[in-house]
Amino acid sequence: MPLAIVAAGLGAAGSIGGALISSSATNSAAQDAENAAAANNALEEQIYNSNKGLEDPYIQGGDAANTELQGFLGLGGDPAASQAAFQKYLNSTGYQFDLSSGSNAITGNKAASGLLDSGSTLKSLNAFGTGLGQQYGQQYVGNLQNLVTTGAGSANALAGEGLQYGSQVSSNNNNAATVAGNAAIANASSIDNLIGNAFKGAGYFGGSNGSSFGGGGSSGGGSDYNPFGGVGG
Repeated sequence: MPLAIVAAGLGAAGSIGGALISSSATNSAAQDAENAAAANNALEEQIYNSNKGLEDPYIQGGDAANTELQGFLGLGGDPAASQAAFQKYLNSTGYQFDLSSGSNAITGNKAASGLLDSGSTLKSLNAFGTGLGQQYGQQYVGNLQNLVTTGAGSANALAGEGLQYGSQVSSNNNNAATVAGNAAIANASSIDNLIGNAFKGAGYFGGSNGSSFGGGGSSGGGSDYNPFGGVGG
């Protein structure tokens, strides 16, 4: 067999092998990128859900405090529930102690002055009780506002983390898509090269240069040289 045919065959085989190796490598790279993106997305989701779990109680507490505050100020919510919550707050703080101590001090002073049953005593008790109630009312409002602020801060933080989560997932997916796209282009290029080399090899085996067993020209008669005896006639 002529060396040209052997070389052409080896070249075609080498081209096919190289194309298959290249295709396998690019497909593997695309799969690796897809797996990495999926793993990164899972990690991002885990982090986001963990942060959400930590911040949700503060958000829920802020929402509840906002409802109570609106009701207490007469701006919505449930005023009756807010007043009940305020009374519960007074019973759980030092209000009752301060009210009792202050009232005893007033009545004691009035009694020492012989004015225990006077109108001034009642006026002093009413003024003291009203002032103390307003003081604790403002304190109650302030506490609710602090809860609302904390809840709003947690909600804003979670919203920012949600945007970051979405952005990172999009970036992971875009990177995987880019690798997959490049792999597809590389595979297409390998296939084009394979087809080109196949046609080139076919040219060596049966191209227009004639038979590999003799001179050029057609296979019929004529004046072409006959390798087995003289010139054809």
